[in-house]
Amino acid sequence: MHSFKLLTPILFACCLMLAPVVGMAGGLSILAPDLPGASESGGKGRDAETVRRVLQRCGHDAEFLIQPFGRHIYTYRDSNKADAVMTVPLATELPGGSTAAYIWYQNGAIYDASRTERVVSLDDLRGKDVVTFKDGVALLGLEAVRPTFGSILEIANQRIHSHLLLLGRVDAILADGMIVAEINRRILTSSTGLLELDHAPDLKFAPIFAPAPFKLVFRDPSLAETFDRCYDQAYADGVVTEIDDKYIGRFHRALGNRYLGY
Repeated sequence: MHSFKLLTPILFACCLMLAPVVGMAGGLSILAPDLPGASESGGKGRDAETVRRVLQRCGHDAEFLIQPFGRHIYTYRDSNKADAVMTVPLATELPGGSTAAYIWYQNGAIYDASRTERVVSLDDLRGKDVVTFKDGVALLGLEAVRPTFGSILEIANQRIHSHLLLLGRVDAILADGMIVAEINRRILTSSTGLLELDHAPDLKFAPIFAPAPFKLVFRDPSLAETFDRCYDQAYADGVVTEIDDKYIGRFHRALGNRYLGY
């Protein structure tokens, strides 16, 4: 009995020491953007799979809360609906702790070469009608050249971009090449995808913008440090490259070697 009384405070102290470690494990809710082929429901896509598999190395399961791009950042900032937010531009300041860049996107011009002459730079789009994502003019640094376009639309739903391009309503899409390639694939392989088209498109990708890095932000700054450490391990083990090969490699024909070197 005396031995038990002596052990009780020791055991209690050990439990207190272990409690924070146990609390770190388990599920985390992550606000994520709706980006076909990159971040979708169920943790599918290049971006989401990268986050999910890195977090698994840290002992966490990820639950993704999908919202339109941009709104997912505002939701994190203005509420407590999630433990973290992913796909955040590096310059964006949010409460919590930021990771280092964990993924890069390659924005560029996607155009139908059967309708539009070869695009190499923004100058080749002078007088052309283009469409981009919400806040794309600011994020792509197009304010100064905006007057040189015939027109430029900002539309949040990127699926609409592809319909506009395939039907010849715009000359080019200014967005991430892999995401647009995935949307185009889904449209063109659907049962009705080609019915409205007057010709088979010859879609090309020109990486006219520099690759764009993105980070995660965790409400608990220590989780950001943990993520960075686990990401470095996953990269060294070839996990990140494996994921990139899986998602980017399938579009080699559509993107050439022009998407992040793939």
